[in-house]
Amino acid sequence: MKLQDLLDRAETLRRYKAGQTIFEAGSEPLGLYKINTGLIKLDSSSSSGSAHTLRLIGPGGLVGYRALFAGENYYASAIAVEDTVLSFIPKVEILALFRNHPEAAMQFLEYLSRDLRLAEAKWTGQMDKDAAARVADAILFLQDNFPQQNWTRKEIAQWAGTTPETVIRTLANFEKEGIVDQSTGRSIQIKNRQLLLAKAEEE
Repeated sequence: MKLQDLLDRAETLRRYKAGQTIFEAGSEPLGLYKINTGLIKLDSSSSSGSAHTLRLIGPGGLVGYRALFAGENYYASAIAVEDTVLSFIPKVEILALFRNHPEAAMQFLEYLSRDLRLAEAKWTGQMDKDAAARVADAILFLQDNFPQQNWTRKEIAQWAGTTPETVIRTLANFEKEGIVDQSTGRSIQIKNRQLLLAKAEEE
């Protein structure tokens, strides 16, 4: 039996409004969350208090598993980016599921491996880039993967690992160069994708 089918059997639906916190960093994990509809971000804070977005998870994704299986408190906070419906599976049911269905545990390991690869790709991709390149990369990623969202400058900064002020300055420069257009509120329209791609590749 597939892992997804087993998770669906154990689900209890929970609904969250955009901006609502699902769990906070430092709290104890009581179960696993599966996203049915909506979008969630995982935010962590640095020693200076700056927030960084570690991951964005959409429908079908799982949240809270690392702390749950490590026996640790949550390292990051989970926040609904838009109205979201989650399935909550209590810890005792998850452990029983894996005991009774070893094949589900193997499928879960595959999921974890893919998730780790994506996280590694994000951070290694940003490591050698300057702030402007990270902002360009963030705009491309967010608009390509989540086109329904109008991302704030703060949210772009959290994904790019920089400050909102740097994002604002960078976007102003991009606008002067004809790469983006910001004339419609907080929405960012890409006018020259090739130039933006080139900016994202700069080191």
